Amino acid sequence: MSRRTDIVRDERGATLVEVLVSTGTGIVVLGALTMVIVVAMHANARVSARVDATQRARLVVTKIMQQLHSACVAPKIAPIQPGSTGTSLRFVYAPPSQAAAVAPMPTMTEISYSNGVLTQTRWPATGGGYPNWTYSSTPTTQQLLTDVGPIPPASSIFSYYGSSNGSLSPTPQTTPLEPAATPLTIQVRVALSAEPTRGASPVADSNASAHVRSAATLRLTPPSFNEAAPALPCQ
Repeated sequence: MSRRTDIVRDERGATLVEVLVSTGTGIVVLGALTMVIVVAMHANARVSARVDATQRARLVVTKIMQQLHSACVAPKIAPIQPGSTGTSLRFVYAPPSQAAAVAPMPTMTEISYSNGVLTQTRWPATGGGYPNWTYSSTPTTQQLLTDVGPIPPASSIFSYYGSSNGSLSPTPQTTPLEPAATPLTIQVRVALSAEPTRGASPVADSNASAHVRSAATLRLTPPSFNEAAPALPCQ
């Protein structure tokens, strides 16, 4: 009975130092777990934002490429129009409604970049014939993409290439394109940087933007084996 009383009266336990050490250890472990969770959430948010930006950019670039691939509405036509620049692409193309036509009525279009927005304006043909079509005086405008811009350090989204010795020139043409340059333009390259949709990522990350590049060659047949022969569009 005396021994049981001694055990009950025993007040031995953890000292203040031991409590402080165990508390500090718990805080360190909890902090490490919190950092792991934060890093994982940040990485997941960045991947989701990059996927969102890539999808937005690729859809628009694919649409531009499809229109450029429909630009040869007549043999030996020059689809790219004079005045095209690194931020403004002007060309004619056959819209889907004219895809099966023997002599399609083209649409004149301009895809322009300004202040982070990519916009397309269209003037459908209303009459006439190759190469003197007449176009509507009332254009339609569509916003293609927001939060977009050139891929740094470049300042241009569009670049144009002609032929050199029967093959594609390695040097882009000078812009704005002069009337004498457009009949020689056989390739258009598009390179843009798009940000994710606002609100798609709760974490601001400069690495979430997507860089998308593509090119359309405006030819119906391969270049001639004769190096002296110029490679012209829509031949």
